Amino acid sequence: MAQRTTRSETRTDPTRMVNQPALRSSDGTIWIVVSGLFVLICLVPLSLLTVIAPRASAPVAWVTAILVVVLFAALLASRWLVTQRERRLKIMAVLMLAMAAIALIGLVVCAAIEWSAVPAV
Repeated sequence: MAQRTTRSETRTDPTRMVNQPALRSSDGTIWIVVSGLFVLICLVPLSLLTVIAPRASAPVAWVTAILVVVLFAALLASRWLVTQRERRLKIMAVLMLAMAAIALIGLVVCAAIEWSAVPAV
């Protein structure tokens, strides 16, 4: 039979995602560092598709790059504008997830556009 837990036990359970230090006790610096690295990694293939060797997917790559940078700017702004710690960390986590989703979708669409330009044998 399953053991029941009380509400106070659930709040202190360190294995729950909402109880992780990055969402509870961080000042937000880790989110900025990780997001900054993520933006740099994302901008490498996007810049290859737009600036260095423009291809058919360049417009999608531009939009994706701009959205990722704007979301990173929002993450930076939330670090200093939101005063409540837990709320700020949750906002930063959501913005990081949004950056990852936008980058993934944008790069998949770019790959599909480039793949469609390959002649069939």
